Amino acid sequence: MTLYKRFFFYLKPYMPRMIQGSVCMACVALLTTATVWLIRTVVDEVLIAKDLHKLFLIAGVIPLIYLLKGIFSYLQNYLLNYISQSIVRDMRFELYQHLQNLSLEFYHKNSTGRLMSRLTNDTTQLQQSIGYVPVQIIRDGLTLLFLLATVFYLNWRFALITLLLFPLSAIPVALLGTKMRRTGRQIQSLMADLFMRIQEGITGNVITKIFCQEEKEIERFQKENMNYYGTLMRWVRADVLGAPVMEFLGSVAAVFLLWYGGKEVIAGAWSTGSFFSFLGASISAYKPVKEFTGVNARIQQGLSCLERVFELLDEKPTVTEKKGARDLPPFSKDIQYKNLGFFYEPAQPVLKGIHFNVRAGEIVAIVGPSGSGKTTLTQLLPRLFDPQEGSILIDGQDVRDISLKSLRSQIGVVTQETILFNETVRYNLTYGKVVAQGSPPISQSEIEAAAKIANAHSFILELPNGYDTVVGEKGVRLSGGQRQRLAIARAVLKNPPILILDEATSSLDSESERLVQEALERLMQSRTVLVVAHRLSTIRKADRILVLENGRIIEEGQHDSLLEKSGLYKKLYETQVTL
Repeated sequence: MTLYKRFFFYLKPYMPRMIQGSVCMACVALLTTATVWLIRTVVDEVLIAKDLHKLFLIAGVIPLIYLLKGIFSYLQNYLLNYISQSIVRDMRFELYQHLQNLSLEFYHKNSTGRLMSRLTNDTTQLQQSIGYVPVQIIRDGLTLLFLLATVFYLNWRFALITLLLFPLSAIPVALLGTKMRRTGRQIQSLMADLFMRIQEGITGNVITKIFCQEEKEIERFQKENMNYYGTLMRWVRADVLGAPVMEFLGSVAAVFLLWYGGKEVIAGAWSTGSFFSFLGASISAYKPVKEFTGVNARIQQGLSCLERVFELLDEKPTVTEKKGARDLPPFSKDIQYKNLGFFYEPAQPVLKGIHFNVRAGEIVAIVGPSGSGKTTLTQLLPRLFDPQEGSILIDGQDVRDISLKSLRSQIGVVTQETILFNETVRYNLTYGKVVAQGSPPISQSEIEAAAKIANAHSFILELPNGYDTVVGEKGVRLSGGQRQRLAIARAVLKNPPILILDEATSSLDSESERLVQEALERLMQSRTVLVVAHRLSTIRKADRILVLENGRIIEEGQHDSLLEKSGLYKKLYETQVTL
């Protein structure tokens, strides 16, 4: 019932259309029943009575009935599809909006493929259920009700005998429904696994080819594919079993009526027209009953999808904005990390007892072995995560007391893995620039000035459509150095007072690194900068260097002074120089 109540929240705005659709379905049910009554009239009052005038009238009524039935069928199907598509559109939007607001921790725990399955496969299956179920329940339910009223009117004793098989038909439907609900949940889960495998196979295709592992990936996919297929076929077996059971029970009832009712017609206790009308109504009544087995399958499938959709919507962000959070004034003094502690898992702390200050305009480099917590340390500043211990202060204000928008608007980030959208160069460069309402849009001269600072303007002009060239998924049509320079230009255009550089040159060739390093030096001018460095040669000019090991700061100072200490920094530096 909880699922139904939550679902009604999405249905409520479309209730007027649902009422209209229900009226259309009621009309279809009435017109279906009318054709049964025509059988009695045709047999008793036309054929047996040999009345040509009534034959002419009925010949004109029959096309009219089917014309009206067709019109109402069209309207019911259109309205139900309008409702189902609208509800799923609303749900899909809410899901995507919710995903955008979830914290980074959520994405560390969930694969892209599984999330895509929730947004695509689950919502599609749900839409099909919403469009199918009301038609069968309302239209077929009313049809069954009208037909039952007809058979009771024609012969109540025969009607009672016919109804004896209806409770028997409910038993297999109930048993199959339980199995289909359980299997339906498994199907959705396995489809999510299949999406995940497809996503990994596409995004990791380069590595797969380099290591000649195509056969291995095909084998992994086939395993997931067969698991999904096997579970789906169990659901199909339960789905298709209901109709033959209902047809068999219907045939038993039809044979009984034909044998017993036929004797009464021959004996003159029942008119031929009434008997054929009763027989037609009884057989027609089994059709909607049989359809209810399909309804049950759709309901169970829809409930499984709803469970998974609501499960995702119930996820809560771990990083939230306090009620009444203040806006951060323009940064001017310092950033303080105070006794910071952070872990993803309680038994495995990533950062412990971190304490340091960064003055406005200062360049602070963070170095250390892989896994020492360098990137996590910088991700805590814009509140991509929140520390479990200690705090971060900007100009004396705890970042947890500041609105997220005002905090992140003053921080720019350039990372090793450059994220570009499958849009134009212009779109990507202006992505981080917030234009106030009523202000003029970003001018071409501003965009070009930022690109020139990032050493990107010249190669952009060489692209097929210049600044209007689409860069492809993740910027795949550009080189690594070109992507990195676009990311720098994006940060320049945003013009933040605080800058985070996370190993921004670690994966580039020498020429690209030189161009990117030049761009970074221009970008860092008059800014407060945290630099996560892999190549220690790039941070000699830093005002201060912090050396991390196992989540703790073990050394601090400038390049020359740290070399004199003969500690971990010197060891790391000499190792790179030797290489």
